[in-house]
Amino acid sequence: MTLLPLAILLTLLHFPLVFSSPLSSLNGTSAITLDIADSSSSNSTRSLWKIIWSCVATLFACTWTAIHPNIPGMRERKFAVMSRRLGIMMMALIAPELMITWAASQFLSAYKTAKAFNDAFGPPLHQALGWTVTHGFFAWMGGFKLYVNDEPRSTLTPDELLGFVREGSVELPVIVKADIEDRSKGDALSKGIAIFQLVWFAVQLAVRYFQNLPMSLLELDTLAVAVLTSIAYGFWLKKPKDVGLPHAVDWKATASPPSELTYEYVINIFG
Repeated sequence: MTLLPLAILLTLLHFPLVFSSPLSSLNGTSAITLDIADSSSSNSTRSLWKIIWSCVATLFACTWTAIHPNIPGMRERKFAVMSRRLGIMMMALIAPELMITWAASQFLSAYKTAKAFNDAFGPPLHQALGWTVTHGFFAWMGGFKLYVNDEPRSTLTPDELLGFVREGSVELPVIVKADIEDRSKGDALSKGIAIFQLVWFAVQLAVRYFQNLPMSLLELDTLAVAVLTSIAYGFWLKKPKDVGLPHAVDWKATASPPSELTYEYVINIFG
């Protein structure tokens, strides 16, 4: 758990631990304070709002870019989708180590799924498709939706899809990595802006460190959260971002309809 909420509170309360500019007191001793006014142009004295704005911009850029939510469910509304995204952002800010664990777990699951499909269907799959980690991520994030008699039935888990393909109830989905990446909305511009903001923020703190200038607790905690969020982003690097629609998988008319599916009766608690 990070100290970000405490750092923000202490900054707003003008607590000495987060004051950021050195001034000499009347008795010759050194005291650390923070100038709230925006009129100062000194490199060693910054206003409270400049510190807060710099930290907020860095945190937002890093968390918004790093988060790779799953594909919305069949009955999931926009409010639920946005609520889930905001919840993940809060987790990234308060407990980034949990997001790293979650991202690493998703990466391992995606890798195992890709390997399972490649091992199950052998050379024909490698020649026609060749499942990658991106395919594994796409399967785990709800990328394949089952249609029975041209009607949407349920999102398939990777295990269900693999089992139905082995049984011959559905055809193996033919979707190449480029098609999956084309569905992703993670553009280079947003990533570039996030990287620039993080590098700029880190360079600022590095310069203040080498010049023996004080830094606020909020800035230090922001840097820690940004670094941890970047680690999570590394695990999600091959995961498609903000995909809106899954790939359709048609149930064969000759096969009996499935009796039970994992996500068929999942109720959206957000309405």
